[in-house]
Amino acid sequence: MNTTLIKVVLAPLFISGCIATSGENVTLIKGPPVETVQTPYDRLVGCIAAAHPMRGVWAVGDIVDATGKFSAEYAGTGKYITQGAGDMMQTTLLQAKAETIVNRRDPRPLLAEINLGIRNPKNLMVMDYYITGSINTLDFIPGAAAEVTVAGIGPRYRQNRAVVGLDLHLTEAGTSRVLAATQISKQIYADEAGFGIGRFFGDTLVNLDISGQNREPLQLSLRAMLQFGLYEMLAQLNPGLRPQCQPIVEAIEGVEDNS
Repeated sequence: MNTTLIKVVLAPLFISGCIATSGENVTLIKGPPVETVQTPYDRLVGCIAAAHPMRGVWAVGDIVDATGKFSAEYAGTGKYITQGAGDMMQTTLLQAKAETIVNRRDPRPLLAEINLGIRNPKNLMVMDYYITGSINTLDFIPGAAAEVTVAGIGPRYRQNRAVVGLDLHLTEAGTSRVLAATQISKQIYADEAGFGIGRFFGDTLVNLDISGQNREPLQLSLRAMLQFGLYEMLAQLNPGLRPQCQPIVEAIEGVEDNS
């Protein structure tokens, strides 16, 4: 192979710092900065906090992934849905300014101290309410697609969706009575657009393909669903909450007040 051609092919790798000797560190690429996770429903949680409907001691139990769906990607095999939905809900309770929150997400540190005899379990705070649930729906919906090619040249477009659903339950701890429940679903949207060229130059076929993809983040959408789910359950128990906070929901959904 021609030496000049080898240099041309490998030059971008050396320029970008992707190749280093065994005694050197590879230069790390700097991406976007760290930021606080935000969703369109953060204002709704703030409205709940301003209304102060969450009296008593609150906790979060299991909010499990019951979809049974796995994904095989380049980095390995894993679940489509995050296993941290319960932690997301506990953060939401803090943001909604529940009067008192006890951590029941991982009882092992407390149990270890109780078993060691260095903590009295009678000093632990008792729950008044707790939230449980499951993410139980993940359906992939094939979308529309279109492609037009004339003389090996043309655009294409493809759209796909997934439906995510969850059920949440608010339980009174002292009696195990379910006080409120909600079922929520959301469509996750993704699309792809591209342009392809395939032409012969003499006896050589040359293909050029340019494409771009957009996909709504699944786990961020799940956080928004949990925030909305908390509002729905609290509104069932506190009728006065809906007149205060529903305009925020309608603004997010694009509902206009034409009264």
